[in-house]
Amino acid sequence: MPFINDMVDSFAKEQRALDESGSKAADTVPTPSKVVTRFTYDVEKVMKLLRSRIVGQSEVLQTIEEMLRWVRVDIADPQRPLFVCLFLGPTGVGKTELVRLLAEAIHGNRESFCRVDMNTLSQEHYAASLTGAPPGYVGSKEGQTILDKEKIEGSFRAPGIVLFDEVEKASSTVLQALLNVFDNGIMTVASGQLQINFRNSLIFMTSNIGAREIQEYAQRKSQSWWNRWFGIRGVPSKSKTQEMIRKGLEEKFSPEFLNRMDEIVTFNWIRGDVLHDIISLEIERLNHRIAKHRCKLCLDVSLINHLANVGFDKRYGARSLKRAVRKYVEVPLANYLFTRPWNPNAPLQQITAVWSTETLFYESP
Repeated sequence: MPFINDMVDSFAKEQRALDESGSKAADTVPTPSKVVTRFTYDVEKVMKLLRSRIVGQSEVLQTIEEMLRWVRVDIADPQRPLFVCLFLGPTGVGKTELVRLLAEAIHGNRESFCRVDMNTLSQEHYAASLTGAPPGYVGSKEGQTILDKEKIEGSFRAPGIVLFDEVEKASSTVLQALLNVFDNGIMTVASGQLQINFRNSLIFMTSNIGAREIQEYAQRKSQSWWNRWFGIRGVPSKSKTQEMIRKGLEEKFSPEFLNRMDEIVTFNWIRGDVLHDIISLEIERLNHRIAKHRCKLCLDVSLINHLANVGFDKRYGARSLKRAVRKYVEVPLANYLFTRPWNPNAPLQQITAVWSTETLFYESP
């Protein structure tokens, strides 16, 4: 039982630390130290990774940092999940990516979390995918579920991470099945032979509720003669945005469902001032993938500006920019590498990509 072994191990280490501190001289000067709890992840290291990969979402990251500190000191209600949070915002702004990065920072693997695509549970009878088939139905005795028990329950030293992606697309029956999980952290599979414990879990949900309404509102305002005359963009105020999101949430979810959220966090739309940062992140990832070809890619300002111009679409966020990088950088680079002599022992060569009427590549001498 790895969870129990971890617990015994941790208690033994804490006892040894107390014994060692008691044996020190009484006149030693105390030094500040980090709080000692069963959790071992480093909040500063986790946040350093998140801030290096998620851009334009400072308020969201601040909320996540506060949550991580609160969980780290281990003062959460032991009869509930550690944290239940709903991520709102348009597509392509980093909601799912943030959860992946949390898994990477805490567990060392981007895929070390249980992800459930709720758009596959859009019909009522799909609730059995979560809780198992009810008695009398085929498969009821097996107690099968799409949930990954190991990733949900985590370990004594690290919380499990769960993501219910695009939660607004699930049927009301599926959402009803989650109410008990959010309230007391326990899900019993219909056969009664299996229990899944969410009390050591960080539960995240993502949703695009309100994004379309906000975009349509902004377009209507921008097209009014007054705003067109003075060149004013129809961006809704923060209070108007919150009002539209609240209305969308109340139309889709029941009050008891919303009342079980610890936090409802709204992501910002991708803005023009962070495009260069997103492009830099994409090129950094690309350089990791092409290192086996003994080369490193560097983009000229001309190509960066071109990608920002043709790749920025507020409706689709960073995904639109990724498609532009693929079209104007990765595909031409693949053609270039086909004609380039390959030597596995050659020193790492820098390739500069520039834009004129197409992408051109030059190797540094």
